[in-house]
Amino acid sequence: MGFRVTTLNLEQDHKRWDDRRELIVGQLGELKPDIFCINEICIPRQTGRYLQHAAKERHGLEYNLVQQSKIGGLSVVDGEGILTRFPVRETANFDYRARESVAQVARVEIEGHLVDVYVTHLYGSVGRDSFRLYQVEQLLDWIGSRDDVEAKVICGDFNATLDMAS
Repeated sequence: MGFRVTTLNLEQDHKRWDDRRELIVGQLGELKPDIFCINEICIPRQTGRYLQHAAKERHGLEYNLVQQSKIGGLSVVDGEGILTRFPVRETANFDYRARESVAQVARVEIEGHLVDVYVTHLYGSVGRDSFRLYQVEQLLDWIGSRDDVEAKVICGDFNATLDMAS
């Protein structure tokens, strides 16, 4: 069972989105990921749907899109998403109950095997790591509670470097 996963923080529609989106679609065509995990989908501009449709139109890549808005005031602004070429059997989300952050999972079927694909965006802190570490503990507990699959893939913007505890 082999598959290719890519992940990217879209940074909503900031930083010259109209130019960047063309580069992203080009990379989708070059890399041809089976699963593309996305942070900061811009809800008002439907950037996840744009990438889904552009990948099909330009490269013949058909993706299923699942996305989860953040909670609270950010629910109308951005969210997390997964584009997958595999059949989606189930989706779920997790509310960290702080900082309007969420995690999302899509259970996909790959060659008869069930795989959970997670995407999240953890708190960005330039200071102490304790809040993000708490989010990691919550995420791992949730992932551990979903133990009826053969494999799990965790993607996202973790806002941490390799030397950090989180």
